[in-house]
Amino acid sequence: MADVKALEHPTLKVPYEILNKKFRTAQKTLDREVSHVQQAAIEIERNISGENAKTQNITKFLGGMVEKLQVLKRKAEESITEELQATNVCKRRLEHLKEHSTLTSSGAVSQGALNQWRRKRLDRMVVEYFLRNGYYNSAITLAEKSTIKDLTNIDIFLTSREVEKSLANHETSKCLAWCYDNRSKLRKLKSNMEFNLRIQEFVELIRSDRRIDAIKHARKHFPSFEEEHLSTIQKVMALLAFPVTTEIPSYKVLFDENRWDTLIEEFRHENYRLFQLASQSVFTVALQAGLSALKTPYPLMQFHYLIFLDQFLLS
Repeated sequence: MADVKALEHPTLKVPYEILNKKFRTAQKTLDREVSHVQQAAIEIERNISGENAKTQNITKFLGGMVEKLQVLKRKAEESITEELQATNVCKRRLEHLKEHSTLTSSGAVSQGALNQWRRKRLDRMVVEYFLRNGYYNSAITLAEKSTIKDLTNIDIFLTSREVEKSLANHETSKCLAWCYDNRSKLRKLKSNMEFNLRIQEFVELIRSDRRIDAIKHARKHFPSFEEEHLSTIQKVMALLAFPVTTEIPSYKVLFDENRWDTLIEEFRHENYRLFQLASQSVFTVALQAGLSALKTPYPLMQFHYLIFLDQFLLS
């Protein structure tokens, strides 16, 4: 059971983080809608208590109140549905892990059932390995054939893929939307993702010779980062005085196209931190631990090759 506890932390932590995020989002949404209802109630009360209250106006305000209550009800139902779905994922993963405990703690261990559980765990590890290395179709196919989709984090990696594609195309909108969607958690993690995206937008405006727009961009976005990144902002603002072809190393590096690749790597790292995923896949960690126990590298290579051959044939 020790190896399961050591390797399965992300299996439960990821759906918990998703559930926590949905709960916080639902709370903010419902608080906002309740505020709208309360404002409508205050408006109705003010009009009723007035000397020139008219039936037509009261009917109109009541209609607005009913509409706001319907919106509140719809959003509450949507939030509850999403939270229940996230809760069910947590439950299914708990049951999957409890199955191992049941199989190993019973008096008569069913080796066949235990091997089946281990094979399912291996499939989950390989699915995650494929996702981390960009083999999305193979990961989805293997997850579907092994009926383990609910036990994997495919949705998270598919969202990550869209953001990474956007950054690879030198676009920041999707990554900024991701930052906004996870702002509170990223703030706790002291992430610099949004700041670096704003810097890159500033650099691209200068690269396009839109220096006035770059100044407007800086005035709009940089003040919120001054407290922590004032020196960096000062350095970036100095780009206004240099051509794109500058050879001064400290400024030339800011115009480097490879900064987009750095942003992709940074986003990937922040996404892992957000869901408390390790920088290495569980499959890689388990494989390295197993290989270190072997006496010679040759069986290790055979082991590695046979596992991947088997998984590729399945997919």
